[in-house]
Amino acid sequence: MTLKWQNLDALSGKVINCNGVRATYSIEPDQNRARWKDVYLASLKDMNQEVAGGSRLKAFDEFSYSAMDTAFLAEAMYRNIPPEQQDLAKWLVSDAVQMQGLAWYIFDSLSYNKEFMPKLLEGFDISFKNWVTFSSRYQKLIWTGIGRHREEICAIVKFESLYNPVEIDNETVHMNGRSLYYGEMWISLEDKQVEYASMAEDVVMKLTGSRFPEGPFIDLQREIVFSKVN
Repeated sequence: MTLKWQNLDALSGKVINCNGVRATYSIEPDQNRARWKDVYLASLKDMNQEVAGGSRLKAFDEFSYSAMDTAFLAEAMYRNIPPEQQDLAKWLVSDAVQMQGLAWYIFDSLSYNKEFMPKLLEGFDISFKNWVTFSSRYQKLIWTGIGRHREEICAIVKFESLYNPVEIDNETVHMNGRSLYYGEMWISLEDKQVEYASMAEDVVMKLTGSRFPEGPFIDLQREIVFSKVN
C-alpha cells in the first residue's frame, strides 16, 4: 500500500508540505484479522515522487485488529500507536476498511455498465472519537470492465463522491470543510477480494483555533494505492 498527501494553500496553491507512506497490509480471512507491518514515512518534494526510504514506524508492526468491525472508530484501538502517528493510523485503517468492505457490500448489486448508488452511503455519518466526522452524502459506482491482476480475473469498478462535509471539533482546533474522492477497484470474480484499488481525495477546509488565529483555508490532497502482491 502507498499513500501520498500534500497540504496546499487553498487559494494560491503554495505547497505547505508533502509526505508519503509505504506499508504492507494483510487480512487473515479465517480469523477476520487485519495487520500492518513495514510502515515507512518519508518527506516528498511533490506528489510525483516515489515513496522510498524514510523512517520506519515500528509501532505499526504490532498493529492488528478485527478487519471488518466498527472498533476502528474508537480511540482505544490506537492506544499502542504514538500520539503523533495516530492520525496516520486512522487514515490507513479507514482507507483499508473502505476498499475491502465496500467491495464485499456492493459487488452482488452491480450490473455491467450500470450506475449503482448504495443506500447505506446516502446521508451516513462516520465519526471517529475526538477526531473527524465524515458525512457521506452518496457514492456512485459503475462496473466498467474486466481486467487481469496477477493472474486473477477482476471486475473493474469505478467510484466517485463529489461532495461530503467533514468536521473536526476538539480542544485545540475546529475544522470544517468538504471532501471529494474518486477511484477504482479491481475485484476478483472468484472471491470478491480487492486485488488492486486506487483513490484520489481532495479536502478543502478552514481551520480555526489557538494555533490558527487567522483561520487559513487548506487544500489537503491524497493519493492511495492498494496492490495485492500474492
